[in-house]
Amino acid sequence: MNLQQAQKFTHLRCFVTLGLLALAQGILAQLPAAESLLSNGLNSFEVYGSTAPHALVEEVAVTGQPFTKALRINTFKQAVDKGNFGLKADINTNLHKGDVLWISFKARCLESTRETGEASFEFRFDQLVNGKYQWPSYLERGVSVGKEWTETSLPFVLTKDVKPADVRLIFKFDTYAQRFELGPVTFLNYGPGVKLSDLPRSFVRYEGSEPDAPWRSAAAERIEKYRKGDLSIKVIDASGKPVPGAQVAVRMKRIAFNWGTATNTQRLLDTLRPESRIYRDTLLKYFNQVVLENEMKWSAWTDPHNPHEQTLKGIQWLKAHQIPVRGHVMVWPSFQHSPKIVAELKNDTAALRALVFRHIEEQLSKMKGQFTEWDVVNEPYAHHDWLDLLGKEEMVKWFKAARAGAPGVKLFLNDYTMFHGEGPNAASEAFYNNVKFLQENGAPIDAIGEQGHIGGTPPAIPKVIERLNRFAELGLPIQISEFDINSNDDDLKARYLSDFMTAVFSHPTTVGFLQWGFWEAQHWFPAAALWNRDWTLRKHGKAFTDLVSKTWWTNFDGKTAPDGVSKLRGFCGDYTITVTYKGKTSQQQYTLDNQGGVLVVKL
Repeated sequence: MNLQQAQKFTHLRCFVTLGLLALAQGILAQLPAAESLLSNGLNSFEVYGSTAPHALVEEVAVTGQPFTKALRINTFKQAVDKGNFGLKADINTNLHKGDVLWISFKARCLESTRETGEASFEFRFDQLVNGKYQWPSYLERGVSVGKEWTETSLPFVLTKDVKPADVRLIFKFDTYAQRFELGPVTFLNYGPGVKLSDLPRSFVRYEGSEPDAPWRSAAAERIEKYRKGDLSIKVIDASGKPVPGAQVAVRMKRIAFNWGTATNTQRLLDTLRPESRIYRDTLLKYFNQVVLENEMKWSAWTDPHNPHEQTLKGIQWLKAHQIPVRGHVMVWPSFQHSPKIVAELKNDTAALRALVFRHIEEQLSKMKGQFTEWDVVNEPYAHHDWLDLLGKEEMVKWFKAARAGAPGVKLFLNDYTMFHGEGPNAASEAFYNNVKFLQENGAPIDAIGEQGHIGGTPPAIPKVIERLNRFAELGLPIQISEFDINSNDDDLKARYLSDFMTAVFSHPTTVGFLQWGFWEAQHWFPAAALWNRDWTLRKHGKAFTDLVSKTWWTNFDGKTAPDGVSKLRGFCGDYTITVTYKGKTSQQQYTLDNQGGVLVVKL
């Protein structure tokens, strides 16, 4: 810590002590006395990993909270080492195996460039050997906070004896630029005489999480109306007479809704590693649509180590298993997400415009006939360098070029702000207005892709439904195109994933829901994966698999009534129907929609 920073933190000593006492008295009054592990409060912390630490942290006044001051962290315009920077603090006493430790703090976001609109950071209690970090940490938890002050409290048990030199408390900041505030940190040791259940633990609640929330019954009614249909199977003999008592077996093959995932063709084609076989089997069992995570992005597309032949071969494997593929992404209109040669043309708009169109034409030519859907433009809300230079109308031209080269492919505008607030100045409305602009200017846009990256303070479920209603006014199908929930709170992930999926599935405008990966060993946010590295299913993974393979899936076994008819109500989709009677069998394929239908089977 340099002198300037030390002077700032010195002023915090008094307010931290008072803040800790107030917090402890309010929450922990009935518990035995505990030892504070941060003798100097936030003055115990120092910034690590940044070339300009003095510019990262400042003391600010706070109103309306039990504390009056906080630290404001600003990582905009900072030179950072791949996000490996934050605050670190040493403890002041020996700890013992079995000690119950408790950490608590409040934080709120002021500004963030993350898709969720939240500030994200990680707190850890690290294990050190000779002063260096050694995996695993004694505690590791990711935190995402929105605009309101959010409390995080967590008890945990120490697994072995440690000295002060053996451990360190870390607040690691995110790689995304953000401004957030951190209130006083309480870090206490209760020793071995307190149970984890005796100590407060954060339970993230969101509007609509209540078991009796009104949106639930309304969503159930919509699912029944829009996602299911009545099917009558009438069995007749050769002379056209009804056949009573015939065995009827109805087996769903594919639901009429996209449950997708991001993947890469290298994993799909790998025949050497056992985990790749498990990966493929899992994909085929639970997903019916795929998007290539990175291979079509311009920087990856031009990478000499990205063989397009492998991509095409992987797509053929998917097609052979009746898995449709999305193209992602044709145009990501920013220099940040493009090859260096593109940035070199920022002062030559004519050359830039021509290069973008050559890239579009190259992808359309090489990938002709491979995709059923394609994200033509990605994230123009936050990434609009080219639009600033070339004009917003350029998006319309990109869509028209995509339609000319990919007739029959559904063309998407993909962004991430659908659930980011409401009102004329909200990021959500900017997304809405971009879609409307494309429509009004003749762009052949077929659908809307909302990414749905969710953090630790997720949007209220009624607001999700309200935003879906708002975007439905545009008259286009909506697909959740890149979902994940980045939190280490397993209970929150399971509850919110289930509720969010239900809200989305219930809406008549939505056509799909794609996870941005599903396995911990192949996920950009490992904490968000549905399966652990060893293929054990996480709590929110079970919520997902139960919904897509049980709750919203129809299999049926029955017999025909005296009139030769067997009736069922099932989810819309493709079915194999087998009728058996006195040794005779007939098998037919049938597609059920929400208008219902009658299938006549002649034996």
